[in-house]
This record gives sequence, structure tokens and C-alpha cells, in this order.
Amino acid sequence: MEELKSSVRDLKEHVSDYVKTYSELAKTKATIGASNAAAGAAIGIATLFFSFFFLQFIFFGLAWWLGTLINSTAGGFFIVAGLFLLIVICIFALRKKVIVPWIRNTIISKVYE
Repeated sequence: MEELKSSVRDLKEHVSDYVKTYSELAKTKATIGASNAAAGAAIGIATLFFSFFFLQFIFFGLAWWLGTLINSTAGGFFIVAGLFLLIVICIFALRKKVIVPWIRNTIISKVYE
């Protein structure tokens, strides 16, 4: 009978240790996930910021260059504006079949990474 009590007591301690270890593991995984998400967000924001200025200068240069080619600065800017309109139309047309699934899959893969 004493042996059974000792076994039950040992089992209780093992279960308690298991629960503590499991909760610590869950906390650690959550911390790693949060830190990866924060780092990814910071890198994404910085990349977006610098990419915006890079593209802005590229398209200003393209507009000026096209303007000198056709001898009309305003015409160069209108051509570049038309290019942006074409890009917006393509994004709008592809949003449900390409863009939204890509964003969704990227987020899901990062969550389960």
C-alpha cells in the first residue's frame, strides 16, 4: 500500500513538472514568435520607407527624361502618371486571385514558422 502511495505521489510530481515545463515552452515559443514578428515588421517598414523614396526618384527621373525626349516636361509627367494608372488597374484586377492569397499565405507561413 505504501508503494502505491509513493507511486501516486511520484506521478503527481511528474505531472506537475510536465505542466510547468509545457507552460514554459509555450511562453518561450510565444516570445520567439513575437520577437520575430516585431523584427519582421521593423524590417518591412524600413524597406517600405526606403523603397518609396527610391521609386519616387526613379519615376521623377523617368518623367524628366521622357519630358526632354518629347520636348514637354508636363507630357513626361503625364506619361508616368498614365503608367501609374496602369499599375493601379493591374493591382485592382489581380487583387482577389493573386494579391490577397499571396499576402494571406505569407502571413500564415510566418505565424507557423
